[in-house]
Amino acid sequence: MYKQASQLKLRFDTPKGVLGVENLWDLTKEELAKVAKNYRKKIKDSSKSDDEELSFLEEGKQTQSQIEDTLRFNIIKDIYTTKVAAEKESIEAAQKKLKNQKILELIAKKQDEELEGKSIEELQAMLEK
Repeated sequence: MYKQASQLKLRFDTPKGVLGVENLWDLTKEELAKVAKNYRKKIKDSSKSDDEELSFLEEGKQTQSQIEDTLRFNIIKDIYTTKVAAEKESIEAAQKKLKNQKILELIAKKQDEELEGKSIEELQAMLEK
């Protein structure tokens, strides 16, 4: 769908102006959600107006505008879900790192406790010469 969008030179109406596909990645999730809602509404509205014109009798026929708006919606949706997945992955990685850090601290503490339990002679024997 990205190849098709680049061939069509699709542009997207956003709160930050008219943007190309590559610029959509700079939008926040909230901005993407707003743009997606607008295109979804536009797609719904255009299909309703077509029904009034009886074009629904020509099954499966869409205007170029409807095709482009559907493509725009699908691209925005994909970018949004990709950002959500990346955010989730980042949070999980941070939690894993924190857990591992706590485990390493506990290991170091137990090693210290083990050394503290040894006699002076054992500690002197452990010294590297």
